[in-house]
Amino acid sequence: MRALISVYDKTDLLDFLKFMGKSITEIYATDGTLRYLKENHVDAKPSSDLTGFGDLLNGRVKTLHPSIFAGLLSKRDTESEDQLKKYNYPDFDILISNLYPFELAAKSNNLEKMIENIDIGGVSLIRAAAKNYKNVITLSDPEDYQYVINEIETSKEISAKSREYLGLRAFSRAAMYDIMIYNKLYTKLNNEEPDDIFLHGYDKIKLRYGENPEQAGYMYKTTNNVGIPNSIQLNGKELSYNNILDASAALETVQDFDDITSVIVKHRTPSGVASAETLKDAFIKSYNADPESAYGFVIAVNRELDMETAREMQHKFIEVLIAPDYAPDALSLLKKKKNLRILRSSLAKDKDYSITSVSGGMLLQSKLDPSLSSVDKKTELPDDQKIMDDLQFAWKVVAHTKSNAMVLARDRTTTGIGAGQTSRIEALKIAIDRAGTNARGSVLASDAFLPFDDSVIECNKYGIKAIIEPGGSIRDEDVIKRANEYGIPLYFTDKRVFLH
Repeated sequence: MRALISVYDKTDLLDFLKFMGKSITEIYATDGTLRYLKENHVDAKPSSDLTGFGDLLNGRVKTLHPSIFAGLLSKRDTESEDQLKKYNYPDFDILISNLYPFELAAKSNNLEKMIENIDIGGVSLIRAAAKNYKNVITLSDPEDYQYVINEIETSKEISAKSREYLGLRAFSRAAMYDIMIYNKLYTKLNNEEPDDIFLHGYDKIKLRYGENPEQAGYMYKTTNNVGIPNSIQLNGKELSYNNILDASAALETVQDFDDITSVIVKHRTPSGVASAETLKDAFIKSYNADPESAYGFVIAVNRELDMETAREMQHKFIEVLIAPDYAPDALSLLKKKKNLRILRSSLAKDKDYSITSVSGGMLLQSKLDPSLSSVDKKTELPDDQKIMDDLQFAWKVVAHTKSNAMVLARDRTTTGIGAGQTSRIEALKIAIDRAGTNARGSVLASDAFLPFDDSVIECNKYGIKAIIEPGGSIRDEDVIKRANEYGIPLYFTDKRVFLH
């Protein structure tokens, strides 16, 4: 085999060439790669022997020449071979090439560095080789080396299917590279989001089905290290489409809490949330907040899961469990439940835009930050730190509850949640009904302003002792007046936290 090598990332290249040994009979390489190979005692010829020039324009032009691309694109038929002989051009059986690190350059925010790291020749090489995948093995990233090694060790050759696979990977990487350049360069030059949005999903997982059995379902990663797609599954059946949606909702909710917290989710909205001094207590409180809903649930916690908490969980019907880590004995105990899906997930937040598909298009928005630097007290009543702690807690929960949403909480534990209603007062009535006798002494968080004073009247009827809401209604003064009349502290956040 004759190889053409032009790489920026030289990781594992020497090991791969050593493995290939005499099966690669001749190597041509561009200047920088050639120096590296010769320094490591690998015999290679300069690509300038074919092109008639070395690096031009400080390396901007190295391989853009018919003598290179004819050898990559030759169909290996009589007509192609006759034309190559006419010009004395060799054909290539394997291309090893990867691209300038534009992503790394973009992190510097230096425009000149970004532009100089836009690869031209490398992208052209791998596209040409990938187009001719039937005849050219295309290695466009160091991770491809092991794939080829495994194939040869197993089958003694690179199969037609593997050549096809490597070619498609090369096209995928070239496309991703172009998307990254456009997105980063547009933002740098215009200081705003691009006019055209290109999305890149990778590491596809085919799910059993989507929301319902007749729907196809897939999961892709769009970024590394964060979120459920990057979690490590330690136990249990494969995740379903709905499991993933619920797990993501639980993880995103628990990420907003610094205190030890347990979040139980059903149908993408919290049913029980609690913070406590121990994880065991947080779990027990979150479960008891709504035990009726907590059947076949998804739960996320924000501390290593210990043995005491695992013992409390082992007899509960949990679909998915998410934690940043697990004590070995706790994990061993929970693994006895064969169907329990156990995930280890980073608590780092995904800072990319949220994307939602709609028929004929998509919506894109920045992430919601429910944190509050201050609140505006609207009533003539003294502050109470315990009440303020509960209000802040309830506010974080309501930000992750489907709107219209009302959340009741006491002692950093939800007592009743009303979610996804078309009427705000109806959402409050549901929350009160779920809370039962625990409504008395609870505080209320509303994800949008109270349009009328009817919610305050309802709160007074059931002994709810404080309210936090965004404010902004044309009837704010009616709401404030009623809260003062009943002696219910009322706080405005000047921030709405809808979750549709």
